[in-house]
Amino acid sequence: MEEMKSVVANDDSQASWSELLAEPHNRVALIGGSLFFLQQFAGINGVLYFSSLTFRDVGITSGILASLYVGITNFGGALVASNLMDKQGRKNLLIGSYLGMAFAMFLIVFSISFPLDEGVGHTLSVTGTLLYIFTFALGAGPVTGIIIPELSSARTRSKVMGFSFTVHWICNFVVGLYFLELVKLFGVGAVYAGFGGVSLLSALFAYNFIVETKGRSLEEIEMSLSPAAPGERK
Repeated sequence: MEEMKSVVANDDSQASWSELLAEPHNRVALIGGSLFFLQQFAGINGVLYFSSLTFRDVGITSGILASLYVGITNFGGALVASNLMDKQGRKNLLIGSYLGMAFAMFLIVFSISFPLDEGVGHTLSVTGTLLYIFTFALGAGPVTGIIIPELSSARTRSKVMGFSFTVHWICNFVVGLYFLELVKLFGVGAVYAGFGGVSLLSALFAYNFIVETKGRSLEEIEMSLSPAAPGERK
């Protein structure tokens, strides 16, 4: 309560958009926008759009059944994430999630690009797709939505989230608009290899720029990010 009073006493007016250009809010806004940019261009929606065709290759012709497999996998990953979030920390989950997504993408690329038995290739593609969705649900999905408001100050939280989700939906729109065109132009293997590369870049970004928020109150995080605060960044 004392921490909350301290924050409110020093920060009780409405924030303006221009404040996102000042320290430490510009750092948080950059992290928020970057996380959603990387999340979308790591290919989650492209994979979801294409998953029904992947399942069709192994004989699962029902779109409803394919969606059920994807949904169960996504839900299972979210349950595991909810259990690990306050044990492993947001940063570790985010890094591990993107590394898993990269591995899954390269597994699919391997199954597409190298001469394998048709049944083995299709099985690897489905395995890679489900692994990708599961690892996304472990960190890249939930942590991105949780850590941005945790890093934001009470004063600028709504503005930072507004900016971050604007980036999210613009990138989502671009991926949805051009994904199939890129597949036709370069092939699935090349596009998925690009998604894998972005996933590796995302893990590197999380390692270098994400501040761990596990076990810390919103007020502690806000005060530690403030230039005037005595706390250290971790």
